[in-house]
Amino acid sequence: MIKETEARILYDTESDTYSFKLSAPLSVCWQVTRKCNLNCLYCLSASDCNGEYGLTTEQAIQLIDGLGKIGVNRLDFTGGEPLMRKDLGILIARAKKNNINTIVTTNTLLLNKENIEILKMADLVQVSIDGNEIIHNYQRNANVFKRMITNIKLLQEAGCKIRLNSFIFNSNKQYVDYLMDLSKELGVFSHLFIIFTPQGRGRDHLEEIVPPEEVEQIKERILQRKNDEHRNVRLYDYSEYMHSCVLLTPRGDVVSQGFFEEDSINVGNVFDKPIEELFQDENFSHFTHVVHYLQRRNK
Repeated sequence: MIKETEARILYDTESDTYSFKLSAPLSVCWQVTRKCNLNCLYCLSASDCNGEYGLTTEQAIQLIDGLGKIGVNRLDFTGGEPLMRKDLGILIARAKKNNINTIVTTNTLLLNKENIEILKMADLVQVSIDGNEIIHNYQRNANVFKRMITNIKLLQEAGCKIRLNSFIFNSNKQYVDYLMDLSKELGVFSHLFIIFTPQGRGRDHLEEIVPPEEVEQIKERILQRKNDEHRNVRLYDYSEYMHSCVLLTPRGDVVSQGFFEEDSINVGNVFDKPIEELFQDENFSHFTHVVHYLQRRNK
């Protein structure tokens, strides 16, 4: 299915400048909860078992209906661990009813027959693997690597489309080829590499910021293998796509994400102001938003 989003190019005759505006975000990342069964070392949302649950089911449905009304193409249910919400299946179904494609980002550790059926409802299931068994378990503060690999295979057998998600830190940057080999071996639909950004608990680990010159080398290596092997591989670097990501917090706040947490800007709450108005805030770069999702370099 092909979906359309309206875009306008505006010309200011007084200043002789052009600007680019979208009618709605192409994609929204929604932290549906900050509750999580893991306590990952560099978690961007600082989630754990004591995190806030998020909106009520009624509020969440209202939010999804609002996204559908303005024509959002895609909604990423992330967290925290989305499967800790008892109504996740209801929310995915509501998004589908609104013609919104859905992604669920999960650690898979709560997998059972019921949750497999819930994840099968999503268009894409995203699972984070950040290195070999030693590196991955260290970053997760738990011995979970083998279980997660097993669960990825179970989800594939159930018919789920899987995207591997890998954050690149100073301490795992040497595992890029390992990770690309792993996703190829698993036969996943796609692989997303995200350059580490010091947000959430990552704020306490500035030593994990990859030096800019090395970031470029890493990107070049990933893109080279992507092209040589004709792989569905994507890159996201917060420093390259500043204020392009539309983040919804568990409370319904809309955040324009920067590189450092201090760069990120809360532009308002969807229950105080319509999201289409919040997205028009000057702190969102609509041009960079499009470049990001077109996977074009912005440097």
